[in-house]
Amino acid sequence: MSTPYSKFIDGLLRRVEEDKDFFHYINLSDIESLELAKSRSLTFLDEAIALLTLKCTPDINFYNKNDDTKEFNFDVTGTELFLIISLMYQQYLDRDIAKLKCLNVNYTSSDLRVFDPSNARNTFKALYDGVCLQNDKLVDDYANKDRLTGKPKSIEFASYDSDE
Repeated sequence: MSTPYSKFIDGLLRRVEEDKDFFHYINLSDIESLELAKSRSLTFLDEAIALLTLKCTPDINFYNKNDDTKEFNFDVTGTELFLIISLMYQQYLDRDIAKLKCLNVNYTSSDLRVFDPSNARNTFKALYDGVCLQNDKLVDDYANKDRLTGKPKSIEFASYDSDE
């Protein structure tokens, strides 16, 4: 009963398959480049788990994993797989948000007359904000449902003893 990291890694790689820079590196073969992309994806997996546990208290401990065998020590549900891949994608996009903040410095005023990158930056920022908003909703939905049944969690009230 375990889930390999490769399920998450493969899910993220499918999501970013159009980003040629993520898969191609100078002086590396295609196989070496893919291995490096998978290695980088492990960082996104760790960050996604940290982000999930900061935003909610999951019913299962996502740190119950074995980095040597590269697998979780429990079966991950389809919902959890989708959620963590979505959070990995957010962390992937987060790298480019940091680059956007420095981008204005690289353009001179004459460059901006010919090519105004603000529209591309605004479009990317809107994409990133949309992913973050969707992930916040996914985390909230996940936190309020039983991980195995998908049924809403009930609120249990402490009993009130009127004699006290």
